[in-house]
Amino acid sequence: MVEIMISRITGQVARLTESSVTLFLNGLYYELMIPSGLYSQLKNAASNGSEITLHTLNFIEAGDRKSYHYPRLVGFTDPVDKEFFQVFTTVPGLGIKKALKSLTLPIREIATAIETKNSATLSRLPGIGGRLADKVIAELCGKMARFALSKGEHPLTSVDREESDLFAEAVDVLLQLQYSKAMAEEMVQKALAANPKIKTSNALISAIFSQEAGK
Repeated sequence: MVEIMISRITGQVARLTESSVTLFLNGLYYELMIPSGLYSQLKNAASNGSEITLHTLNFIEAGDRKSYHYPRLVGFTDPVDKEFFQVFTTVPGLGIKKALKSLTLPIREIATAIETKNSATLSRLPGIGGRLADKVIAELCGKMARFALSKGEHPLTSVDREESDLFAEAVDVLLQLQYSKAMAEEMVQKALAANPKIKTSNALISAIFSQEAGK
């Protein structure tokens, strides 16, 4: 059987959601998974049916039955983002879908956290947590320097607004208590990583207090 690898595709946007885009090319429709942060970038192309080019990765996804597998494509507008994602997903336990949901910081910040062994920042990413953050550092530290130099300022994945507001509120409280911004952010990140189901700033501050008291 001949395997066809698609590394880049240009087509007319036929359908767009926050997690996928369908491109029309030469009579065929190609569905690609995308990071949710690309949705806003591609909306104009979707509204007027313009052509776009995406740099793609191929992977095999298992179906409901283990014996059934089918090919999928993941698309990125920037080839550097594609290269980062390709390296990022070599970590055991970090699958394609989980990785797509986790990129809520700019690529350069994630790469910098890996290179500086900042597990607190990595564990703040959705779906990562402390154990997987340590595994990411163990597997990729020393391989991410060039991505840390990336000029991209926007995360590939949209941040959940509720979680973003919760984080900002807790940091603001700690700033009022005379903590530095860097220390406040690290404390909030650790508390959220250990207590991902927290929904209110009061509960988050209580978790931070317990965290600090237990040191």
